[in-house]
Amino acid sequence: MEKRICPYSCEEFIPKRRNQVFATPKNRVNFHNDNAAELRLLKAPFDKQLDKNFIILSELVAEGETKTFSRDKILIKGFNPDYFTNFVEYGGSNLRCLYHFVFFISSDNEITITYPAKETI
Repeated sequence: MEKRICPYSCEEFIPKRRNQVFATPKNRVNFHNDNAAELRLLKAPFDKQLDKNFIILSELVAEGETKTFSRDKILIKGFNPDYFTNFVEYGGSNLRCLYHFVFFISSDNEITITYPAKETI
């Protein structure tokens, strides 16, 4: 087999298998760990706020409940409505979701949060 260059260490090596990419298993593990760490660092500011939002909503609304709060009361707790995970269409509108919580901000500066009950089969 011809020599290859390890993408982690940049060393030249002769592969023992046709599909061998890295010079050593340690290089392969380090390569993937370094990439994962870099990704975690990029996502950290967003994940931190998503986690904070999730904890706040979990403390305020139980499964099967819908509650309305003043926007100020929720913002003081550290909730940021600009951080959410997805949208769901409801009544012709796209509402923000944070995992299983659905929330919307009304025109009178109130936030309504729903935690839908699990559907039974």
